[in-house]
Amino acid sequence: MRIVFAASLVDDADAIARYIEGKFGASRADALIDDLDRFCELLASQPRIGRQSHGYDTTLYGVVHEVNWIFFERDSAEVRFVHIVDGRRRKGGVEF
Repeated sequence: MRIVFAASLVDDADAIARYIEGKFGASRADALIDDLDRFCELLASQPRIGRQSHGYDTTLYGVVHEVNWIFFERDSAEVRFVHIVDGRRRKGGVEF
């Protein structure tokens, strides 16, 4: 299964990493990115994980990772990770 990270997910993850680096240091930010990579690899290998009934205005599949929602789409050839959103944000304020 091929894994694709959309530019939007990379931008979202970079913003989260910058925040973490400012609060907790570069090593914690690096650990987040490494963990996110591993988590996405695991998701890609599990075709039944994720749900579309998550309350966000999108038909993308979503799954919770720590305090964030990761949104993705999949077909038989690849899993495309599209966004990572802080789950504490008001759902109606998130645009896809």
